[in-house]
Amino acid sequence: MMKVFRKIGLFFVITFVFTILLSVGQQLLGIDPTQVSLPQFGPGIAALVMLRLFRKNQVKLTVTLRGIHPLKYLVALVLPLIVPVILFLIYNQFVAPIRIPAISGTAFLMMLVGIMLGAFGEEVGWRGYAQNLLARERNSVVAFLVVGVLWGVWHVGNFQNGPIFMLFFVFSTIGYSAVMGWLVRGGNSNVLLPTLFHFSVNVGFFILQEAATDVRIAALNGLVWIGAAVFIALRHKKRYQSANKPQFVPGQ
Repeated sequence: MMKVFRKIGLFFVITFVFTILLSVGQQLLGIDPTQVSLPQFGPGIAALVMLRLFRKNQVKLTVTLRGIHPLKYLVALVLPLIVPVILFLIYNQFVAPIRIPAISGTAFLMMLVGIMLGAFGEEVGWRGYAQNLLARERNSVVAFLVVGVLWGVWHVGNFQNGPIFMLFFVFSTIGYSAVMGWLVRGGNSNVLLPTLFHFSVNVGFFILQEAATDVRIAALNGLVWIGAAVFIALRHKKRYQSANKPQFVPGQ
């Protein structure tokens, strides 16, 4: 049987192929990327290809409202917005004045729909397939570390902002992956919560659009989210140690 890391590597290659094809298609069709980004569907299509190639993976992609505590919806939608709002206030107060881009109500609504569709296209692949497969075959920490790095590197456009920027950006994608993995633990590939979380992350980037390429913003954001990843990893280690602690039986 093909090793899990080889499968993830193949998934990543297929993701890049479809990302490039969709990017070319978007340019040829003249589709406004601020409304919908076709390359974001690359990971989702790659996941469907992998499921077709390896039907014995037993990874089932689901989108359901059942079995999800309402508090998780709140966390998925609000938590990713808190950090950029705080960063916006800090940057505006101590670095330079920035504004949230002005946009009409109709354009804003269309943008939100596009962000949601793009988030779903990505999360079918990153969380629904790759992170779920790794969590099942290895563990949740390995899963969010590997997928977080691959997800971050996949954003090749950010390399133009320099290696330090990219490092902190990958820190943030590792953190996002950790929190999303925590949200869906035991959910068997339900991509609804990761989609909502990813949606809010990208809305947060819209808030910080004027300073989005500033390495200081990337550093602060990356450190916050890698901190969340470390916290979740330590919690996982504690639960694992507790579950495997030898039980003392009197008389033995």
